[in-house]
Amino acid sequence: MKLRLGYFATVFAATAITALFVQCSTSTIAINREELKNVKSIAIMHFERAQGIPAEVSQDSEESFRGHFVNAGFNVVERQKLNSIMKEVEISQSGITGNSIQLGKMLDAQAILFGEITRYESQVRLVNYHEYVKDPFTRKSVKVEKTKNMKFYSFQIHVRLVSTLTGNTILTLKNKYPERSYEMSNRITLERFRDNILEQMGRDLKEALEEE
Repeated sequence: MKLRLGYFATVFAATAITALFVQCSTSTIAINREELKNVKSIAIMHFERAQGIPAEVSQDSEESFRGHFVNAGFNVVERQKLNSIMKEVEISQSGITGNSIQLGKMLDAQAILFGEITRYESQVRLVNYHEYVKDPFTRKSVKVEKTKNMKFYSFQIHVRLVSTLTGNTILTLKNKYPERSYEMSNRITLERFRDNILEQMGRDLKEALEEE
């Protein structure tokens, strides 16, 4: 059996009238609570990534959200079962939600989670800053412009939960602050910066889902 499926982004354009935008400290979340009430089990697809981003970044992010939804009380379809069903019906990652309703029945999942990582990089940039120093002659503090190298890390991820019952988008989530600068002496790495964002997004997601 072979399914003809459209590119999943077409379904993401659907906007639910009852969507509620939740303001969190580090995440932007929109939830259709009426659609969410029908979701008990979720299938998580392989996260997409922009060119040049290592595969392990999307894999780690995918596993992170798997844990987030389990912690939020949802059943998550086992990866082995998902891969087996996709192989059986010859579904590729390039297009899934065009027939998400049929796929959801086969997986016994009421929703499918898609993710995309668009930024993941580190840079060293020369930045200007001001420092107050004491003039040796006047003994007054004066503002002096200086430059220094700083580390800049960026990580941007978007996830969308799509209903396999109606095809509507149930939830969208992205991190608000994809870039941050650090002193060169700071021991934080790009990987740890990413993990910090994913951990906070998990807390924001759980808090938003628990709100009445």
